Amino acid sequence: MTTKTTSIQAEVTQAEATYHAALRALAQACAEFNNGAGKTYAELLERHAELRKKIAAHEAAAGSATQEFKRLLAASNYEKTKAVKDALFTKNDAQSIAEELREALADSERTALPIRASASRAAEHYATTHDAAYGAYARLEAYKALAECEEALSKAMALLAHVPDPLGFDQRADDMQAYRMKFVADRLTAVALERPEALEQPEVEALGVLELGPFTGRAYLTPVQALQLQRAEDAAAA
Repeated sequence: MTTKTTSIQAEVTQAEATYHAALRALAQACAEFNNGAGKTYAELLERHAELRKKIAAHEAAAGSATQEFKRLLAASNYEKTKAVKDALFTKNDAQSIAEELREALADSERTALPIRASASRAAEHYATTHDAAYGAYARLEAYKALAECEEALSKAMALLAHVPDPLGFDQRADDMQAYRMKFVADRLTAVALERPEALEQPEVEALGVLELGPFTGRAYLTPVQALQLQRAEDAAAA
């Protein structure tokens, strides 16, 4: 069949090349996030979480030790017995450790912004390349489907170009031939929108699941947010 347009097989070949290039870009972006900035930030958050657990544990211990110290002091008629001194040491030790841990956490949080910003950029790039790869996959599937039925479908649509509209509606269209073929695209669109793939985006095994960790929901730092946080941290440190 003679045609002025690019052959569908050439389009499929180009779509395949685009898809494979998108997969390579995705693999690189995924590695940069999961093994680079994203991993560093996730490890930092884990350290902060562990510090908070330790702080809570020592604060709880200090609270219990304080009550025990008061009980023993009262029981000794407020004499500094060995038991009282031991209880006082336990109380002060727990309080001191909790305070040191709070300072360590505060210091780490003050220096966390560059790490967070770098991870945010890596997460956004990863998500963008995942979107691009998904788009390349969908377009490839469309070209492959056309390759299977293009000849029969285009022939049917070509015949429609010669069918007059008995109601004369096509006279209002700028391109009457395209108007007469329109119901084919309308029909395909209507059926496509009823498919489960249109109702919920399916996963593509080759692309993997997009896992953004702390940035789930694509909650990236905007440049303005990063600047505001930096100013706030600078002001707090001044």
